[in-house]
Amino acid sequence: MPPVGAGAIPRGQRMPRPAVSPVHPRWFSRASLGTMALALAALAVALGIVWQHVYAVRLGYEIEWLREQQSARIQENKELKLELGRLRSMRRVEEIARTRLGMVSPQAGQVVVIQEPPVQ
Repeated sequence: MPPVGAGAIPRGQRMPRPAVSPVHPRWFSRASLGTMALALAALAVALGIVWQHVYAVRLGYEIEWLREQQSARIQENKELKLELGRLRSMRRVEEIARTRLGMVSPQAGQVVVIQEPPVQ
């Protein structure tokens, strides 16, 4: 039996493991954690500013496109009103009545005017 003494380990017990500090890369330290956090925050702010600028430019292009669409629709509306006026003109209606429908102007005595009774 081995002697029980200062350096001997009793039977059935394991030898305690020495405390090992984790091995970190040379650039990693507690001081660098703050620096990295600050750098990440600055990067996030910079990305936010860039995104906001890109979004504003995109909205500017969309506004310009919508203004072009609006002016095109206004011009189209003007043209349609002009065409509507032309289609409703009495000269055109009379021409269609004479050529397509075979109508003629009434002769004297064919038109009878009926008087409206007065409103009571």
